[in-house]
Parts: sequence; structure tokens; C-alpha cells
Amino acid sequence: MRQKSSLARFAAEVIAPPSRESVDPHALRGCAQVIPYPAIQAHGLIGDRRTAALVAADGTIDWCCLPDFDGTVVFGALLDWFKGGYWRVGPAHMEIGVQNYEELSMVLQTRWERTEGSLVLRDTMLWPQAERPPEQAGVRAIGRVLRCERGTVRCGFELQGATNFHENSTSVVEYSSGFSIPLPEVPLRLWTSHPVRVNGSRLQGTFELHEGEEAWSVLELGAAGHSWSIESARAAFEQNRQYWKAWVSKLRSDGCEQIRRTAMAVHLLTFAPEGSVVAAPTASVPERIGGGWNADYRLCWIRDASLSVGMLARLGNLEETEQYLHWLVKRLSRFGLPLQVLYDIHGEKRPAQRELSGVAGYRHSQPVRLGNHAYKQHQLGSYGYVADCVWIYLQEGGQWREEYWKLIARLANYTVKHWQKPENGMWELPERRHYVHSKVLSWVMLDRAIRIARQVNASFDTGNWQTTREAIHAEVMEKGWSERLGAFRQAYDSETLDAAALLIPVFEFLPVDHPRVIATIQQTSELLAIDDFVYRFDPLQTPGVGRFPLGEMEGAFFPSTFWLATSYAKAGEIQRAQRILEAAEKLAGPLGLFSEAADPRTRTFLGNTPLLFSHVEYVRAKLEIARVRGEKTADH
Repeated sequence: MRQKSSLARFAAEVIAPPSRESVDPHALRGCAQVIPYPAIQAHGLIGDRRTAALVAADGTIDWCCLPDFDGTVVFGALLDWFKGGYWRVGPAHMEIGVQNYEELSMVLQTRWERTEGSLVLRDTMLWPQAERPPEQAGVRAIGRVLRCERGTVRCGFELQGATNFHENSTSVVEYSSGFSIPLPEVPLRLWTSHPVRVNGSRLQGTFELHEGEEAWSVLELGAAGHSWSIESARAAFEQNRQYWKAWVSKLRSDGCEQIRRTAMAVHLLTFAPEGSVVAAPTASVPERIGGGWNADYRLCWIRDASLSVGMLARLGNLEETEQYLHWLVKRLSRFGLPLQVLYDIHGEKRPAQRELSGVAGYRHSQPVRLGNHAYKQHQLGSYGYVADCVWIYLQEGGQWREEYWKLIARLANYTVKHWQKPENGMWELPERRHYVHSKVLSWVMLDRAIRIARQVNASFDTGNWQTTREAIHAEVMEKGWSERLGAFRQAYDSETLDAAALLIPVFEFLPVDHPRVIATIQQTSELLAIDDFVYRFDPLQTPGVGRFPLGEMEGAFFPSTFWLATSYAKAGEIQRAQRILEAAEKLAGPLGLFSEAADPRTRTFLGNTPLLFSHVEYVRAKLEIARVRGEKTADH
């Protein structure tokens, strides 16, 4: 018997086929051979830096919005298996495969090993370049090729488009060069190299592939009469692969595959035409199965975006940071709040939230929401992330522009005037309070602004900023510390622990060897973690979130888990930090993608995926471990 590879072991242990008990039997009539609601971690990501898609490990694209990240949901089976639309290519028999990426690229591979033979599906989105030729400018194109590498395998093809969970009622039209799929607002064209038949609004096909044979297909939006062939499709795939190889080769990653993979995910989720960055490509993937914590993350949070492009700057890529800062400056308001918490990817200020009626939700987790009302909130601490991003950019040799100084000065002056007011905090809780982490991030805002001023505008009087920075520090030390908890608290008026207190050592508000920092790390590890996976806070002790015990309201938050790893690394406890990362990496599997959260009891992902906040904090921990190891090696 052939020994299982590490990829196969991962599939067997983690990506078990889901139960079909909850599926309405009447809904099965006429539906595709598609596995309903596969595990969240059983998805790979493809994209063209304008939009993205998730490919489940059974070969189904079950999430894709067109033309952009926040556009029409064309394939949404991830959130409603029956109404959402899908595109499956793979073995005719429903089966979970094993996924990974081709080396140094975002070309996704899904592999099936069967008794009669083996299949490999390769998926990508074409033309991720920032600058495209005119004929490709408005085009979105998904390329797929299924190859038989051994034996003879019977294969299946099925495509059903939808428009925001409304099934297409118009029949597909066949032409000599392919098929027209007349979806409202997003008319699609499909070319295939293998037989496909029209079945009303659906395309279906079954065929055999023998060893060495391939089945190609390209789905396009905005195609201008492009004529595809196997040769042109193969050339487009190769061009895509070379693009990613060239892009990642410019990074300073010290040969670390995980860091390179994260950087590529960040690059993929930047909106190339403008410079914004989506927090995640998905919407309403639940933080609790069956629960109501479902939100749209296909938007640009200034926190997540600043973290992401700041990370790229640390790795030597300054181009995306420059484009993002230019985009951010355009959002700067002269009056009131300088910047909102979030914008849509085009910079619009009001991505209104709405709930979609009649949509099942992932494993019946409702409601399904598009848009996000958090744009109305006050999160003063977000400005600290912006200032830290600009400081990193400056340290890494970024070209300074006067408009960046206007941005930093406006944010710093606003912070000086408003830091003493309550706000919603980074967890976007409904009640405005004096959250300790928000005060710490206001300190970060002013600390980084002072550093920036000393380097680019030395004649500027930062006295007011320095005085306020010291006042914030003193107040946090006085009101943010709880003797009862033996740790920094969630808010001034609470006796509640919050993982965001780990930002104190992460952003060096206090040194990691300070007794209060050591105590906070210890209490967080003991009281907010299950198997080293860290929850944001205890729901039973946090107003406005419901009466749930730890672990029941939501999953353990990946960013806070990585904050703990970073804190341990800074403290020189490398083995403990590494243990945390290895546990998370095991859940992520060969793809190396992290969602928003995980349930450490079931070892499954929760929340929108992949989440850039998770990825950036993962890289921060990896780099910190490498830095401390390097220092220890040098000392010896």
C-alpha cells in the first residue's frame, strides 16, 4: 500500500466530508454533484487583484464576486448551497481532494488520488498586473485546467451562475466559440476544450480523461470577443505564474515559505486600480456556526490595510504602501473625523449594511449580511496603525511626500483633542467606553508622529504631542491596571481581561520585561486561551455581547493568538512562541491561509477567510522569533 503523503494525511485528519443531514431533501432535486458547505479551511484562494474566488477542495468555486471584490455574488454556494451559484470541475464522483499552491505562485492545485487514476486541477485568475493592456483592462477571467496524471478517470463539469443568490432563469446560449451566460449586470462567457451541454441556465458535462490528457476552460466577464484555445490558455497560465514568481522574488523573506505565502495573499487582496486593501474576500462566513456574528469583510478597514502594506514595506515592497497612502490621503477630511474606520474599496464612505432574506447562510448560520455598519463607529485607535505604517515605510526608505505629513499631522492633532473621549474600540462593540487598547493605540499614534517629525520635519514643534503622549501613558498606568485581575483591563470601568492588552508589548508601550506586562501575558495565556489559541475576551464579562461561556460565542481570534506568540518571542521564550505558531500552521495546512478565528476544540476554522489581520500578525510573530534567535546566536 502506498504511504500517505503529508498532504493526504492533512486531508484525512482535518478536511473530512461534511454531513448532509441538514440539507433540505427537496433542494437536492436537479442539483450538482457538489459537496455542501465544505470546511472553511478546505478552500484555496485565487484572485487577480481586482476580485477573488474561493475554490473548495472538491473542485467547486463556491465564492466569487464580480467585477470587483465587493461586486455581485456570482458564485455563492458557500453561503447557500442551493441558491448561491457554483462552478465545479473534478472527478465525477464527489470527493474532497488535497490542495496546495504551485511553488512561488498563486496558481492553486487540487489533487485527487483514486484507484483508477489521479487528477490534478489547476486554478488561477488571469492578469494580476497593476497595469493591463487596454483589451484586458475591464476583463475578469478565471482559468481552470484538469489533467489526468495516471490511469483513466471519469470527470464532471457543472456551472450554475446566480446574481446575489437569485438563480439565473435565462437559458445559456451556445455559440461556435463557447457559451454566453446572461446574468443580469454580469454577463459571462465560457470557453471549454471539452464537451459541455446546456441544461437551461446550467452547463453540465461528463467526460473521461486518460493519462496525459487535459480539459481546459476559461470563464470571462467583459470579454471583447476573445478567442481562446488550449495554446492561448496555457500561455496565459504561464504568464500568470511568471508574474507571481517575479513579484515574490523581490521580497526580503530570508527564504521563509510561510512569509512569502502570506505576502502573496496580501498582494492578491490589494485592489490594484486604486490601492485599497480588502480585509477578506468573503462576507458573512460565521464566527459561530448557527449564530448571528456574520459580517461583510470585502471592505477596506484602515487598520487592516495599514497593517498589511506596512508588512509589505518591512519585506521590501514599498510600491503598494505608496499607492495605499496616496489613496488614504484622498479620504482625509478637513472637518470632524479625519478618517472613517472603513470604506468600500472605491473609497465610498457609506457601505450600507443590509440583510439578505431567504439566504441559508453557511451551515444555516444567519443572517447573511452585505455591507457593514461599522463605518459609523468611532475607533480612534485605528489611527495608531496608520502612523505605525507610515513610520515603517519611512524606516524602509520610502520616498517622502508632503501629503503624508499632512495626513500624520491631522491625525495627531485630532488625537490630542479627542483621546479622552470614549469610543467603540477595535472589537467594534456597541457601547462606547474607555478601552485600554484604544488609549494605547492613541499613544502609538503620537509616538510614531513624533518620530516621523524628527526625521522629516525637524523644525516642527511636537511639544503638544509629547505632552499628550506622556499624559496617555500615565493614565493607562493608573486607570488601565487592575490589581484584582493582576493584569491590564479591558476598559477603565471594568474588571475584565482583554487580549488586546497584548498590544502593550507588541507596540512597545512598555518593555516586555515590565512586571505588569509579564503578568498580563500570563493572565491572558491562562484565562483567555484554550490550547494556546487566544480568545478576544470573556463574553460573560463583556457588556453587549450575550451570555456565552468562553469558546461558545465565537472562535479563538487568530490575530490575538499571534500577539501572544509575539509577546513570548519578545520575552525570549522562543519555544513557547514557536509552539503557538506551529499549532496554527497545522490548522492552516499546506495552503498556509488563515481565517479570522478557529475552534481549538474541533480544530476547524471560523469567520471570513483568508483574513489579512491574521496573516499580518502571523508574519509579525515569525519575524520577531527570527530576530530574537538571531540576537541569541550573535551573543554566543
